Amino acid sequence: MVSLQIQMYQLSRLLHDYHRVLYSHLEEYEVSPSLYAAPWFLTLFASQFPLGFVSRVFDLLFVQGTEVIFKVALCLLSNCEGEILECDSFESIVDYLKTTIPTLTHNQMEETITKALEMDISKQLHAYEVEYHVLQDEMVDSAPPSEDLERLDRLEKTSVQLKKQNMDLLEKLQAARVKIQSLENSVESFLARESQMKHLIRSLEQEKASYQKTIERMRNSLPAEVVAAGDVEMTQLKASGTSKTKTASKKP
Repeated sequence: MVSLQIQMYQLSRLLHDYHRVLYSHLEEYEVSPSLYAAPWFLTLFASQFPLGFVSRVFDLLFVQGTEVIFKVALCLLSNCEGEILECDSFESIVDYLKTTIPTLTHNQMEETITKALEMDISKQLHAYEVEYHVLQDEMVDSAPPSEDLERLDRLEKTSVQLKKQNMDLLEKLQAARVKIQSLENSVESFLARESQMKHLIRSLEQEKASYQKTIERMRNSLPAEVVAAGDVEMTQLKASGTSKTKTASKKP
C-alpha cells in the first residue's frame, strides 16, 4: 500500500497549502487523511457516494488521469470547511467526513465537479511525491535501529488495517453490483410483461373490431323486417330481465 501512503501524504500537503485553517483543525484533533480519504482513493468514491456523482468522477478520470481524485477530494473538503471547523471532537469530525459529506445535495456535487475542472495541481503532486521519498530516505538514514523496528511495526499494522478495509469495501461494492444487476433484470422483466400486455390488448381490440364488422355485415344482409323483429325481441328480453330483477329485489 505504498502508493496509497504517498497519496495520503500528497492530500495532506494539498490541504496544508490550499486550506491552512482546515489543515490545522484536522491536525489538532489528529484526524489524518487515511481515516476518511482512504476509501475515496481505493474505490474512486464508489463505496460511499451516489452513483451519479461517481460516474462524473470516472468521466474526469478518463480525461485527466488520477489527478482528478485529489482535486475532487480537496474540493469536497473545501466546500464543507465551515461545517468541519464547527466540529469540536475527533469523533464528530470523523463522523461528518464519513457520513455527511457523501450525502451532499446534487447541486453541491455539481459545484464540486465544476471546481475540480478548474484546478491544476499536477506540479504540486509531483513535488509532494518527491518530497515524500526524500523524507522517507532521511528517516531511514537517521533513525536508530529500535525506532526503525517500531516504525516498521506501525507501518505493517497500518498496512493490515488498510488491506482489511479494502477487502470490506470490495465486498460491499460487489454486493451493490449484484443488487443493481438484480434490479435491472427486474425492470427488464416488467418492461417485457408490459409489452406483452400491450400487444394482447391491441390483438383483442382488433378482434373486437373484426367481430363488430362481421355483425354489421350480417345485419345488412338480412331483410329489414327480420332485423326489426330481432330488435323488438331483444327489447322485450331486456325489459323482461329488468322486471324480474326488480321483483327479486323486492322479495324479503
